[in-house]
Amino acid sequence: MKPPMFSVTTSGNKAQQYIHRARMFRNAAINLPDYFNGEQYWPKYALLTHAIELALKAFADHSVQSGKPPGKEPKQHDLCSWYRLALEYGLLDTPGVAENIEILNDLHLTHYTRYPQERASAVPDASVIADSTVDHLIFVFTQSINPR
Repeated sequence: MKPPMFSVTTSGNKAQQYIHRARMFRNAAINLPDYFNGEQYWPKYALLTHAIELALKAFADHSVQSGKPPGKEPKQHDLCSWYRLALEYGLLDTPGVAENIEILNDLHLTHYTRYPQERASAVPDASVIADSTVDHLIFVFTQSINPR
């Protein structure tokens, strides 16, 4: 596919741009396998955990724009802290999501999905939770960020 003749300018506010980018990372992962040669297919989970991070940042940014006082911005890549901030901003805590984010946070924060590392504990099976968690967050946040 050829690049566009004219550059595309971004549209929407920052929260909308974050959620749009989260959808792009999600879409890039959608057709990738969960496993390859008996090992989790880490590029898929790197894309999915980054989509979660972007979705959480979208919700936080939208909440601040909506008049809620800004909370202390969490450290980059810390999905658990971004999720807690979203809860402070009024996100309903759906059963299981916090636990899923905690598992995925360990993989995302330590960059395990991007670089081989020795681990003292077993590597969790991200295929069971990553897709459903990112889909849930993008859906819920889209309802508030892009209401129709």
